Amino acid sequence: MFPLLKKYWISITVNSLVFAVCMMKPPGIEVPTMTDFDKLVHFFLFLGISGTAFFDNTGYLKRKSSALRIFNGSFLFPVAFGGLIEILQATLTNIRSGDWMDFLYDAIGALAGVVICLIINRKLK
Repeated sequence: MFPLLKKYWISITVNSLVFAVCMMKPPGIEVPTMTDFDKLVHFFLFLGISGTAFFDNTGYLKRKSSALRIFNGSFLFPVAFGGLIEILQATLTNIRSGDWMDFLYDAIGALAGVVICLIINRKLK
């Protein structure tokens, strides 16, 4: 258990922070110039989750990881995590609501994170 915590401590920290933010009451800030600003926030949150998982899986690009491990850890896990957050928001809170479009932007952000990390990985090798 502890080797897992040591290996993935950045991902665990980022996921915990994202989970906490997603379960909190949203700030009452109006963003009049851009509609659906929260979708952009979801995109970047899950791009970050995907990126940290990628770099944790590759030991900050020091070791080679299988494509399946990268896909599972950097795409499937963030997408499942995003779905879980939306379900928990809809069922456990009365201050947040689950939203399929938020989930879609979570998945798009995770996919973008994997693609960006693969490009970075390829350029550095």
